[in-house]
Amino acid sequence: MDRDPNSHAAMLKVAVTTRLEHSVCPERQPSLRRASRIDGISHPIFVGSWLANFVLVSANAATFIFADWVAWITSSAGTAAGAAVYQEELPGRIIQIGLIAAIVARLFLGQAIDRFGVRHIWIALSLLMLTGSGIFMSLTSMSPLLAAGRICFAVGLSGMFTCSSFHIQSCVTEHRRTEFLGLLGSAGFVGMIVGTQLVDFLKSATAGNPVYFRYTFGAVMLFNVVYVSLAWHITRGFPKPNRGIRPPLLRMMWSYWPGPVVVIAMVLGLMFAVPSVYLVRFNRYAELGGISGFWTAYAISAFLLRVVTVQLSRKVGRYRLISAGLTAQGVGLLSIVPVTQWWHLIASALICGLGHALLFPSIVSLGSGRFPERYRGSGTSLTMGFIDLGTALSAPLLGQIIDLQVFHGVGYRPMFFSAGVTEILVALFWHLWHLKLVDSEVGAELAPQQTGDNDSNQRS
Repeated sequence: MDRDPNSHAAMLKVAVTTRLEHSVCPERQPSLRRASRIDGISHPIFVGSWLANFVLVSANAATFIFADWVAWITSSAGTAAGAAVYQEELPGRIIQIGLIAAIVARLFLGQAIDRFGVRHIWIALSLLMLTGSGIFMSLTSMSPLLAAGRICFAVGLSGMFTCSSFHIQSCVTEHRRTEFLGLLGSAGFVGMIVGTQLVDFLKSATAGNPVYFRYTFGAVMLFNVVYVSLAWHITRGFPKPNRGIRPPLLRMMWSYWPGPVVVIAMVLGLMFAVPSVYLVRFNRYAELGGISGFWTAYAISAFLLRVVTVQLSRKVGRYRLISAGLTAQGVGLLSIVPVTQWWHLIASALICGLGHALLFPSIVSLGSGRFPERYRGSGTSLTMGFIDLGTALSAPLLGQIIDLQVFHGVGYRPMFFSAGVTEILVALFWHLWHLKLVDSEVGAELAPQQTGDNDSNQRS
């Protein structure tokens, strides 16, 4: 609920916000909006950003075999005892360790971008992910290096997505942020197809020999090298921010808290955990083959919808897009429950892809839009951090559901059911909460002077 403007807490918040607004002298701060040189999808900066996002998601999608790889290295000694100790919760725990590190890094990432500029931070994080990929490629048995590699990979990956989202928002006019976030995200859907198809190709080419794990992580490293060069290229000439004193993150969070959209971000993180971690294990258990069929259908659905509806946020508003996206993902996860043939997954993939296309740009735009432009890096990092938090919290919990004795350690279908019902219940909550609110982006092209920095329509 909105706070009473006459209350002491509200007056304190206004005072803090006022101090933040004047903490950097406007006359001395170079405007990031001077970088607003993207006027269409054919612009070289957008093309380079699109290609970079395609390469990054291709690399990430190739690692969707992570749970299968962990199962292999856990039992690499070839003993029955080694196979017996493996539980589906294990890869979830390892992923959780990496994401916790990524969330902690986000406490400093946003301010680092705001203070030092996106270029140096972006390239450094790309090299960190490259390091993590190299560790994965070198491992053939359980080792403490596994956790270290996952930390490097997760911190680098989450930071690279944040830098990419921040950069594209800084290069377009304010009321088109959601639109261009959506266009940039379309590259990711193509990357999902390439990454997962590459994994299945390598597995087939090696006749299922575990050496394909090493080839896969080698390909991920190659993707990373290409990504570093693209990030370096598209950030040339990007204005450096003012290096004055930055307010603490907690103060900014108090003044510009994104509101209930952070809950939606966490639910999106839960959805990511379901197919990206456990689908490969379910397919092996149910003898459904590889994962590329699901992800190809998922990506095609999301890509086509994203392209067709890229301006939909300015017509119906981001609140309604989030309601529709959550519902679609919930239905998509529930539709996996009765699957018995590989082609049955296609319907689920199409529905889940539709939900993804609607959700991601709306969530990032709403969350980061509450922050002023000079703190947009912190806002983007905070919002995407809640996506990571949702994945970190849900990944081991989903594994625990699978491992429950009542399901004989193979409770994949109850896990899909639980995740799908959660999505639908949160969608209902979100819809009722924002039933009578109008998004500030609706009709924004008619009044571009109104921005989303202080969205008066979103509850705090």
